[in-house]
Amino acid sequence: MINADLFPSLVALSWPEGQVRIAFDGDGVLFSDQAERIFKTQGLEGFFQFEREHGHTALPKGPMQAFALKLQKVRQSLGETHKWRVRTFLVTARNDVGNVRVFHTLKEWGLEIDETHFLGGLDKTPFLQTINPAIFFDDSRDNIDRAKVYVPSAQVVYGINNVDVNPVATSSSIENKNVQNEHST
Repeated sequence: MINADLFPSLVALSWPEGQVRIAFDGDGVLFSDQAERIFKTQGLEGFFQFEREHGHTALPKGPMQAFALKLQKVRQSLGETHKWRVRTFLVTARNDVGNVRVFHTLKEWGLEIDETHFLGGLDKTPFLQTINPAIFFDDSRDNIDRAKVYVPSAQVVYGINNVDVNPVATSSSIENKNVQNEHST
């Protein structure tokens, strides 16, 4: 349930019938886990410093970058009058320090995301409830566990957040390896 006192504008939002909404996390999903690795090894201040120094350098591609670009092609094929039927969202824990690099990356890739939400570490669940996506992709098991109660969610088994995950036990990890192989060629 969304707390209307905290998110009054979100509660009133409604979406067009027949629209498919796809929500992506940033680091470890659309982007590589480079920033997450910096955060885990150097802490929040180390992450902020790294992002300030690399703000105009595109982030490396993550496992879902190619999929997001394909969704964009689908939208383009629908034409201007129907592209509203597929809507994309970036819902990330990053804050204003990391957003410069994200926007630079999206521009360099030519990837248009309809809405970007930089939550600064807030719980993504209330935002996802409002977005009501057909699916939400995140690399964090904790984020998936909170979100899956309200919206269809899929864990992207990739990077430092998933070092303890058994890749044999998860079919999505096999797909992830295929995506990684595509990026290495």
